[in-house]
Amino acid sequence: MNGAEYIVEFLRQRGSDKFFLLTGGACAFIIDAVGRNPGTTYTCFQHEQSAAMAVDSLYRIDGRLGVTVATSGPGATNLITGIASSYFDSIPAIHITGQVNKLESKGLENCSARQLGFQETNIVDMVKPVTKYAVQVNSAKELKEELSKAYNIAISGRKGPVLIDVPMNIQNEEMGEEIFYEVPEKLALNDNQNNEIAQKINDFLKDGERPLVVWGAGIGLSGSEQSIENFLEENNLPFVSSWAGMTYFDNTSDNYIGHIGVYGNRGANFAIQNCDRLLVLGSRLDNRQRGGNPNNFAITAETLAIDVDQGELDKYRNKYETICMDLSDFSSISSNIKIPKISADWLSYLKDLKNQYFNRDLSEFHKKENSLSPYKIVQSLQSCIQEDAIVIGDTGAALCWMYQAFIRTKQLIFTSGGNSPMGYSLPASIGAAIHAPQRQIISLNGDGGFQLNLQELQTIKQYDLDIKIFIFNNYGYGIIKQFQDSYCESRYDATGKGYSCPDFKNIANAYDLEYHEIKSVDDMKQSIFDEKVATIIDVKLHPNTLIEPKLEMGRPIHDQFPYLDDAEFETNSRFCENTRKINS
Repeated sequence: MNGAEYIVEFLRQRGSDKFFLLTGGACAFIIDAVGRNPGTTYTCFQHEQSAAMAVDSLYRIDGRLGVTVATSGPGATNLITGIASSYFDSIPAIHITGQVNKLESKGLENCSARQLGFQETNIVDMVKPVTKYAVQVNSAKELKEELSKAYNIAISGRKGPVLIDVPMNIQNEEMGEEIFYEVPEKLALNDNQNNEIAQKINDFLKDGERPLVVWGAGIGLSGSEQSIENFLEENNLPFVSSWAGMTYFDNTSDNYIGHIGVYGNRGANFAIQNCDRLLVLGSRLDNRQRGGNPNNFAITAETLAIDVDQGELDKYRNKYETICMDLSDFSSISSNIKIPKISADWLSYLKDLKNQYFNRDLSEFHKKENSLSPYKIVQSLQSCIQEDAIVIGDTGAALCWMYQAFIRTKQLIFTSGGNSPMGYSLPASIGAAIHAPQRQIISLNGDGGFQLNLQELQTIKQYDLDIKIFIFNNYGYGIIKQFQDSYCESRYDATGKGYSCPDFKNIANAYDLEYHEIKSVDDMKQSIFDEKVATIIDVKLHPNTLIEPKLEMGRPIHDQFPYLDDAEFETNSRFCENTRKINS
């Protein structure tokens, strides 16, 4: 087999049999090999960015890696936003780019020309900051070695995307018939390491009475969600979650208080600020969780963070205690962790917070304006969809409304959390529909984000994909407008002014898709979801619909807008002092 055929067969044998692509001259041989391999399929996208975002969804669904194929130059550079989405969320994926023939490469000319071959671009150096590994191969031997190496890097430790750049002459080079692959070794913790880690956790917890656990996405990405959920339940340990972590456990769990952060649940944020021991499992605690000033986070607590990536732990600069470990090993230490007696007053306090704030539509804007509430639409959506549906958020206000109102049980809910590009949801939903055609796929978008990859409606039509595409249509970039209300005296430059969106009914007609307009919760009919056709659902919102609650700059995470009166705030701040003081 030649190099192109070898790439395809190597990946097929790893279980990566779905290729997402847009054709081009430098990758045509690889695509031809995909088409001729009886064990692989390909999906054509309208833009390489969308292909990379679609691939990102595969691992989130069932742990299999998807593959993109793109041509050199603009084809390769178009992948970068999608690659970055996978990198920041620790999602493994394989990206294969074609490259010009080495005989046409400026690298062989030893000159300073910007480009020698047509569309020649140094994609490897461009993507190195947002990949775990990126390499250009220069021989058949290198291709064999680098494919095995790159694949293992993608799936090991803190996972992430890799890119392999393959010149056209290597694609046609004879490779032989044997596929080379070395299975990576995972070194389990030995007894001494297990005991040391368990003892450090015990020492951390022993003098605390008000423990709280942060459930991060690293729990699910490590495959340890069931063992950790059992551990929390057996020890009656209360916990909160990051957005990315919410999809890995039943959100109706008795011990779950809510999601934390800038747009977090009020009760969960109060719990963070009032605990005395905060155990962080697989969460990087970015500024959307802690707020802009980390000194205002967990203000009464000692914190211990456990993560697989030492680089993430290093950023705490001795402020927190840390343990670097793969959470897949947690089950080997959990039986040795001793939970001290938890204060009955603490558990009662958390119960009160949950009763007051969890799964409550506390927004005020729609009541004042007598307008449609996006929170009620999300709640109605959840009542209509199947229990194993896949719900994919985009970014901005629509994403906030989704996570603030959705109570996950068995559904899969996710977004591109770290990179958070507009235009993610639609192509990621296509990837999900291709990979899991038996499951119901819901795409949640704002009108702004939807327009970034609107061209992929043709992909949906081409492959006859049953995707329900929600557009929370507030005729502008709502999350930025709310920022402008707070800090720019409501000058809506580039949001309400200079921005526009089309009539989405006309867009649906252009792509021959079904269309429904939602002006009230009563318009959310079960029949919309039961029809097995791609559908655009246009949710008409007030242009200034707010995200509520929301943290504003300079404040600690439990002091969110709309602001609670002093009496309620003080009641909820039972275990912390001077809580509206802003730490420098």
